[in-house]
Amino acid sequence: MAIGAGQVIEWFDWTLYASFAPFFAERFFPAGRGPTTALLSAFAVYAVGFLFRPLGGVVLGHLADRFGRSVIFNLTILMMSGGSLAIAVMPTYQQIGTAAPVLLILARVVQGLSAGGEMPTSTALITEAAPAGRRAFYGSSIFVGTGIGVLLAALLGWLLTSTLSQAQMTGFGWRIAFGVGAAMGLMGLALRRSLRLPEPVLQPARTNGEGRTGRRAMGFVGVLRAQATGVLRVVGFGVAATVGFYTLTVYMPTYLSLQAGMRPSNAFMVSCVVLTAYSVLPPVAGLAADRWGRRPVMGWSAVALAVLLVPAVAALSSDVAVALPLLLAAIVLLAAYHGPFPALMSEQFPIETRGLGVGIAYSLVTALFGGTATYVASWLVALGHPLWFFAYVAATFAVAAVTLYALPETTSASSSSYASGRPESGSGSRT
Repeated sequence: MAIGAGQVIEWFDWTLYASFAPFFAERFFPAGRGPTTALLSAFAVYAVGFLFRPLGGVVLGHLADRFGRSVIFNLTILMMSGGSLAIAVMPTYQQIGTAAPVLLILARVVQGLSAGGEMPTSTALITEAAPAGRRAFYGSSIFVGTGIGVLLAALLGWLLTSTLSQAQMTGFGWRIAFGVGAAMGLMGLALRRSLRLPEPVLQPARTNGEGRTGRRAMGFVGVLRAQATGVLRVVGFGVAATVGFYTLTVYMPTYLSLQAGMRPSNAFMVSCVVLTAYSVLPPVAGLAADRWGRRPVMGWSAVALAVLLVPAVAALSSDVAVALPLLLAAIVLLAAYHGPFPALMSEQFPIETRGLGVGIAYSLVTALFGGTATYVASWLVALGHPLWFFAYVAATFAVAAVTLYALPETTSASSSSYASGRPESGSGSRT
């Protein structure tokens, strides 16, 4: 519960910036060149957070391997909520000049580092603490928390914009939002500190030339050399996971409003329904993956999205009765893909380097593909080819399906072999 709650707060705080940027952009950037320029500057700072996610994944993942999951588990939520608190009380450009955007960038850097370290730490901690035969089910709580966090941020945005005027939102309403994020972070930290999960026992290193032994904790280069196959596997099936998420949750409301011609209020309603469905479905997929295997559940979902995504998006219209069933079908497939994803990703690495291995692979995927998804979509729309972006997303699921077909099944690996990084090949069928 505490791990899922932490994901809720991490993603709630992460989503706040993008949701409320239109209201605070001119507070941190000079508006002399127009509000559009200020907004573009604010979104450029948003991208800075993505750039620092790989560094957070590497550094915090490595520290989690050396000093324990729980220490970093608490640190990431403190960093994310601390960044929100800093933005909530930060002086504006009119008050301190160019120092304002510099401070905003620093806050986003901290949040980027936090987001980069959260996934590998949470993934390692929850799958290592899960009962035998339930790693995918327990690991699915990570994406449940992600969906709820994005949904709560959207609901807060709707509540504030429905209650406050435009002037009030640009004056202080956005500060309320980040203040709520900081307060939720403190609550999440208290909940996490009350959690008592056993730390995994790392295998001792082989004796070195001087007769000393110790915990095996490889550095960045060491993991790349020893676990290159695991990193490449995660990249192969991870690109679809992150691009699919940003497409169907973050970008889709914009597409419905600007391309499908749907009223913004209806687009918001559709988005909330879709996110609600997404938030409850991953555990079902996790249970299925624990019973029948990660590869069949994720593989067939990937094949379906690769084949059906473009036709489904092409059929979207401003009619809610048409758009909602199509997007619900897509989000069911995405949830099926995401449910076993944390467990499968974790199972690609031995326990001694699991935090760093996951951090390297997933953070790079998120920064290079997830962080650029909305930009690529906007660029292709500007070129007059909006469906080309969804063809690109479908292609990532095709790559994932091929990757999953080539993977050994890890569902039947015993707890000891999973912890030692020597998963036993199961008898799961090919995708």
